[in-house]
Amino acid sequence: MRLRRRVEEVERLEEERSQADAALRESEARLRDFAAAASDWFWEMDSELRFCFMSERLREVTGVDPRATIGKSRQDMGAGDTDADKWQAHLADLQAHRPFRDFRYVYVAENGVRQYWSISGVPLHEEDGSFLGYRGTGRNLTEEYRARRMAFEAQDLLLQAIEHFSSAVALFDSEDRLLLFNESYLEILGTCDRTIGPGMSFEELLRSQVKTGTIPAAVGCEEEWIAERLVRHLNPTDEFEIQLSDGKWLRMREELTANGGVFLTAIDVTETKTFERAEREIRDRLRAVIDHLPAGLVLKDENGVHMLANQQFLELYGLQGLDVIGDTAFDHFPEAEAEVITSQDSTVLRSGVPMEAEREVTRLDGEKVFCMITRFPVLDSAGRAIGIGGIHMNISEIKEKEQQLRVARDEAERANHAKSAFLANMSHELRTPLNAIIGFSEIMEQGLFGDLGNPQYTEYAEDIRRSASHLLSIISDILDLSKIEAGRMELNEEIFDIGSVVEACQPIVKDSAVNAGLTLHTILPIGLPQLIADKRSVRQILLNLLSNAIKFTPSGGSVEVEARLEPDGGLTLTISDSGIGMSADDIEVVLQPFGQVESAHTRSHDGTGLGLPITKSLAEMHGGSMLIKSEVGEGTEITVRFPAARVGPGDAYAIGEDRRSA
Repeated sequence: MRLRRRVEEVERLEEERSQADAALRESEARLRDFAAAASDWFWEMDSELRFCFMSERLREVTGVDPRATIGKSRQDMGAGDTDADKWQAHLADLQAHRPFRDFRYVYVAENGVRQYWSISGVPLHEEDGSFLGYRGTGRNLTEEYRARRMAFEAQDLLLQAIEHFSSAVALFDSEDRLLLFNESYLEILGTCDRTIGPGMSFEELLRSQVKTGTIPAAVGCEEEWIAERLVRHLNPTDEFEIQLSDGKWLRMREELTANGGVFLTAIDVTETKTFERAEREIRDRLRAVIDHLPAGLVLKDENGVHMLANQQFLELYGLQGLDVIGDTAFDHFPEAEAEVITSQDSTVLRSGVPMEAEREVTRLDGEKVFCMITRFPVLDSAGRAIGIGGIHMNISEIKEKEQQLRVARDEAERANHAKSAFLANMSHELRTPLNAIIGFSEIMEQGLFGDLGNPQYTEYAEDIRRSASHLLSIISDILDLSKIEAGRMELNEEIFDIGSVVEACQPIVKDSAVNAGLTLHTILPIGLPQLIADKRSVRQILLNLLSNAIKFTPSGGSVEVEARLEPDGGLTLTISDSGIGMSADDIEVVLQPFGQVESAHTRSHDGTGLGLPITKSLAEMHGGSMLIKSEVGEGTEITVRFPAARVGPGDAYAIGEDRRSA
């Protein structure tokens, strides 16, 4: 029995000890929570007033490494530009081992950033009274200081701003009494009573205005107007306007503050009201002009909703008598067409670039109409697209005429192709008899089978040969051009020396040049690459250009042929002369088939006007081009360029090694 009581006593004591431990742990946890809530970090100093412990929390709230503080004294840590007397008083407390609380100072980090810290500490002593050091807490007040400074600056700026506002500004407290106002409040509201000041109620200010007749709308219904104005003042919604007795218009705005007060602003909009009245008049006149435009005009917002549509737009699409304002394209056009319209509108809105498009649109009555629609973005003052405008023109008649022209053009092209095909097919039939005439006339002219008897027969034979040769040349040019136009001209490509072709052409035109009193020059660089082309066509290009140059250069002039390798690897043939030259308009004429420029000089020479068009076509068939530079009275320079792909093997020429001949 005694043993059991003893066991129960031990169990009771153990339970009490467990409860005490739990209470102790709870107390410690509570203490830690209170300490953490009251401070940012913990610190300890030894008896020599050097930091021996700094919690890791210091790094989190300040960015300072706690380890960097261990072993340092308060003097080592420094206090920035903290007041010297305050700093000395704090050091005196430490030396005297006195407790201190909320000592605030400036800590300057290594990177120069200033922080505001607050520390509190209590001294620690042994039971015998010997000093052990300090234990304390620290807080980072940087954000608090920054917020306070910003609040002070904001308040100062607010006071300055309010005074410099051109609009009237007044602030009323939660009891609707005037707290502050600027000079404009007195001037704009016509409240010139200098007894007005902070503490007056808003109702007193209203009655002062009504009493002096400042508000025309309140005359004869003063109490009703004041009551209504007070309700609006205490329950502000949208802006509103008030007219004063001097004709001035004010735009008022009132807003509730966080503490239940009212912030009032008033702007003089008299000039704006004048502009609005003038704008209404201009808008009415503009509407009259818009409705009499010869084209349909529509304006939509960025969602495609119609904001304006003139009478011509309604008539164009059969919408007369309907109110389309507020509608979209889907309300009046088939869905497929409306989707296209909406898509094109979105493209213009997104890109900000106007766009033209021809469309066949279905009217409300089902009739089809062709329209030319010019869309353009409608921009606000900041240049942002806020809508889309469209000019709609009925081009149904134009489209019908275009169709007629296309039919006529197609028929003309078919006839032209038929002509070209006919001439190309007739090449053999036309040339064979002419060759026979030329051959027989040469036999007769040379008397190969005996004397003709009469000298005049010899002259006749010479005339026949010359005329037939000229006719054969004309027919050959016509047939060549016809073959090119019909697509039947084929290139017989080979690799050859361009210099040999140039030199081979010289004897052919030399007599003509000599008879015309001209000097013929040739410039061929040494090492000129070979050319991959139709040799006969290149020869024809050279002869056509040389013949033209000789034909249109007066006696005493010169003609020059130059072949040159270009930097990009292409090869050019340039024929230049000191002849009569051409104007820009003349160049356009001579590049057309049978085109000839009329002048006293050209009338003395035969020609068909096919040489340059054939030359240009032959150059383009080789992937090249022909360029004409000319001035009237200054001569002409024609350059035929072959691309690099047609330049064959060969060494690039060197300057100073060109081969020249005359």
